[in-house]
Amino acid sequence: MSLDVSIGLGLELAYGDPENAVTSVRGFEGRADSWKTSREYVESTGFRAETQTARADRRNIVEMGGEGELELALLDGGMGALFSAAFDRATVTAGGAGKPVTGVYETAASVEPRSYVVEVVRPATDGARYRYRHHGAVVTELELSQEVGDPLLAKASFDFQRVTDALADTALPVRYPTSSRAYDWTDGYVELTCPGEQPVRVPVTSWSVSLSRGLKTDRRHIRGSAYKAVPARASLPEYGGSLQAELTRTTHRLYQSFTRGEVCALRIVYGPNFTVELPAVQMTGNSPEASLDDLTSIELEYRALDPGDGRAAARLTYVDSFGDDPREAAIPPESTPDEGDGS
Repeated sequence: MSLDVSIGLGLELAYGDPENAVTSVRGFEGRADSWKTSREYVESTGFRAETQTARADRRNIVEMGGEGELELALLDGGMGALFSAAFDRATVTAGGAGKPVTGVYETAASVEPRSYVVEVVRPATDGARYRYRHHGAVVTELELSQEVGDPLLAKASFDFQRVTDALADTALPVRYPTSSRAYDWTDGYVELTCPGEQPVRVPVTSWSVSLSRGLKTDRRHIRGSAYKAVPARASLPEYGGSLQAELTRTTHRLYQSFTRGEVCALRIVYGPNFTVELPAVQMTGNSPEASLDDLTSIELEYRALDPGDGRAAARLTYVDSFGDDPREAAIPPESTPDEGDGS
């Protein structure tokens, strides 16, 4: 088990360019993370006397970037940088030195080009420590989820342009909230508002919200560099999730919403500091299920749609009690910048 691990996220001013990464690195207490880099081999073969197999000097290696994933429990402080990375639009209102910062994070028709450095520090079994710095990291998907008995969880999927590695003494300084607490299942509630009805709190046993941003991540060009260009929206984003509950008069209303094809509003609230709003959701299934050893339950998936009135299809309001502004501070440049631009 590795405990002395750090995960830091910092905003780049230019995609994949370490010389321009000049915002602070925020630390996240990951429960699990995975970062996989990939390589492609360009091979040349042809007729040649005494050939045994492909020649070692006819094989070129191309860095293809990679993908990463970070899972963590959401805290009431220090999460703004992650939300800013995962949504299309961010509006941050600072409350002054040491005071709460309010961030409103929304989906939108266009994507604000934001990329990040994600640096993870890994301890080796012989006492050495290494840092792996992922440049040009862009969130492609975000999932928020809650089950009874667990903290409120987030899982973010990243695409990145390239990775550099070195001993951990060159790692970027990581900033953590001085004091914060994790949200858990006792803090929140789910509220449904269907056409012509008053808002109703739905006693669910679990819920999830997922955002897939529709980004094309393999943008490569013949331009004297292997590095790919910044991801761009190329397909229709998909937003949705699921609700699970015991079958009651209240939760039966979810089933009716499904069979009637209604478009309802869904709101998920955790105290005054964390609210997810989906103004137009449509249930897509399923039916209640009975059990020999449990209560009758219902699990419904839903699709979050564009309400068509200018409001965001998904909106998250987060008040950072730590006063952490995701727009602040500085990552120093690499001592030896990598070659290539990331336009």
